[in-house]
Amino acid sequence: MTTWWMWNPAGTPPRGRFRSEESLAKAAPEAQVVRSTDFACPEQRRRATAARTDFLAVTGDPVQVALVEQRLWTLLVALRRSLPIREALAMATPRPGRAALVAEPTRELGELDRRFDQFAAALRVLRTDPTPEQLRHTAALD
Repeated sequence: MTTWWMWNPAGTPPRGRFRSEESLAKAAPEAQVVRSTDFACPEQRRRATAARTDFLAVTGDPVQVALVEQRLWTLLVALRRSLPIREALAMATPRPGRAALVAEPTRELGELDRRFDQFAAALRVLRTDPTPEQLRHTAALD
């Protein structure tokens, strides 16, 4: 398994004495870095890794690339925050009256998955067809 991390593009650069950037990323707080090891679920780790890999191939207007990077950061953080909810829903046993309790979180997870998958698909297209128009389209996704 390849270990990766992504720094918060809106954050301040980390400071301190560390042997490597990897050791710095391991020690950094969650607000500053998303790590591949944050995703215990193999499926979610695969999704996050694929999106990050596609982003690394993005080139073009620095302003548009920065917008794409900020959007990826936001989605990776949201995906990481959804992991405990996903795990709880997967472990929940069906009982009468529980459907109403899981309906809203399930709907919100579905919406997050839809947005993440739409962005990941745009990144894949941008990787294969790196045009300025595609970069603007990807940067403008909500």
